[in-house]
Amino acid sequence: MEINQNIVTLVKLVDSAHVGHLCLPNFQRDFVWTTDEVGDLLRSIFRDYYVGSLLLLTCNPNRPPFDPTPLRGAQPENRVLKPTNLILDGQQRITSLVYALYAPDLPLKNSSRRWFFLNLNLILSNIDDDDFIFVRKPRDINNLLEPSQQYRDRVVPMTSLASNEAFNSWLDGFDDWLRENEPASLDEYRANWRRQWRIACEKFLGFKIPVVNIPIMEEETSNSIGKVCAIFEKLNSTGVDLSIYDLLTARLFRSEIRLHDLWEESCKNYPRLRTWSAGKADTNKLGVLVLRTLALMRNLDPKPKILIDLDPSGFKEDWRRASKAMERALEQIELVAPDGFGVFDRKWLPGFGLLPVLAALRAYIDDNRLGDAPREELRNWYWCNVFLERYSSAVESKSRKDYAEFVSYWNGNKTIPTVLVEASRTIGSEEFQIRESTSHASSVYSGVFCLLSINGARDWRRAENIQLQTLQDHHIFPKRYLKAHGIIDKGKVNSIINRTLISDETNGQISGKSPSDYIQDRLIFPREDSEILQAHFITNEAKNHLLGAQESTSNDEVANIFEAFMKDRENTILKHVRTACGIKK
Repeated sequence: MEINQNIVTLVKLVDSAHVGHLCLPNFQRDFVWTTDEVGDLLRSIFRDYYVGSLLLLTCNPNRPPFDPTPLRGAQPENRVLKPTNLILDGQQRITSLVYALYAPDLPLKNSSRRWFFLNLNLILSNIDDDDFIFVRKPRDINNLLEPSQQYRDRVVPMTSLASNEAFNSWLDGFDDWLRENEPASLDEYRANWRRQWRIACEKFLGFKIPVVNIPIMEEETSNSIGKVCAIFEKLNSTGVDLSIYDLLTARLFRSEIRLHDLWEESCKNYPRLRTWSAGKADTNKLGVLVLRTLALMRNLDPKPKILIDLDPSGFKEDWRRASKAMERALEQIELVAPDGFGVFDRKWLPGFGLLPVLAALRAYIDDNRLGDAPREELRNWYWCNVFLERYSSAVESKSRKDYAEFVSYWNGNKTIPTVLVEASRTIGSEEFQIRESTSHASSVYSGVFCLLSINGARDWRRAENIQLQTLQDHHIFPKRYLKAHGIIDKGKVNSIINRTLISDETNGQISGKSPSDYIQDRLIFPREDSEILQAHFITNEAKNHLLGAQESTSNDEVANIFEAFMKDRENTILKHVRTACGIKK
């Protein structure tokens, strides 16, 4: 790949961007610079500092290799973009200058619309003073958009520095205004000011920047497009890596497939997909997860190298099927019922890697009108993976293996899927424990709380459905009580076995009370109802352990009571885990 470097006048590049001859490939991310960053770039140019180079991809205007999109604030000449170049590196700088020089009616990041001005007196007297570039927002612009006020204050709007012609026009206007309003200053202006102002502004108007050009890409292979995307990724100054979704978006453009449009269509049609992604394909990598679902439904391995080479034939139809499948998977994920997975709040999802396989397998069941047994086996598959933590690594290979084995099994192959065999051997073992799980980093931790929601766990004080309350994971044996009695091992104190779902308000009422005191406190348990505790996997025996943990109980006895409670509750939870996994004991 031959690469050329040129030195180009910056304002000419900005003009090219403004009229749509210089565009962005649609895998570029949003413009994110703030007002201060735009101002600092302008000051650097006037001070003749180095502001980096640009990386452009030369295009055939009638056949660009990527779907082009205009820079934010640009006003393209043509409705159908026909760029001669695409920006691979330099979006933030060029867009900043489009904003400063053309003042589009758009906000900047974390602010409303802004106008940029140059103080001509200050740039001559003290260019080190940052105020020679100043900014105005709508409420304090006053009359500065009027040329007469600009002439009076000796300030020039950056919009009059978009070209030599624009600046000359401003100077001519100043000459006319001065003759009429300050004739005594006219000779000094013509003898000194005009020349000095021109010198100062020509530093900006004539500022040149190195531009690296990648030649026209004639090949249409994923390999050639991938090379360009790889170059972009290495030079990307936003710190956001390209995903497979971005790369495939670029590749599919040549086949007249607009993946962004398909994504927006899916978000419009499927409310859960829209909510979980906040409408953006890169949120939780849901765009990639839909692509993995699509690959599985095509009986393909969902690894990156396969996804980037997905056949465009039938892609739109397959994308729509995969999006629908993902929506159905999220529906089951959110369902707080025995047939669902109890994710009452998105933070409790045990892992996003499970979603494509769940979506593809559920779609297979629905498409083939399978009966009850496969649906139950799919639920078993889900819980087995959660409590084996299988999808914490090598997600793509496990996805393909699980999908293929279950489809084969449902088609009459007598070989039981690997995950069910592994779960029966591991989770079904007497030695299996979950007490070492202490945080959301473990799918076991989240899985237990989802089982709690399905089991009907409610806040102790309000006894209202979990979906009507905001509940958090809190300690059953209060941390302060355990510390006061010599138990400070974080692995024990913060274990999933010593955690349950109650409101922050209820937890505040408990504070550092002994378990015995708060279990009998009518502000915390307004009703004597053993079912409330049992829904939290706290049996009557476990409740008795709590009642035995008083403030005056000795440290050694508290240690014994706590261990007995942990053993009883872990056994109770594991019964529910094994049932969910379809393991017979």
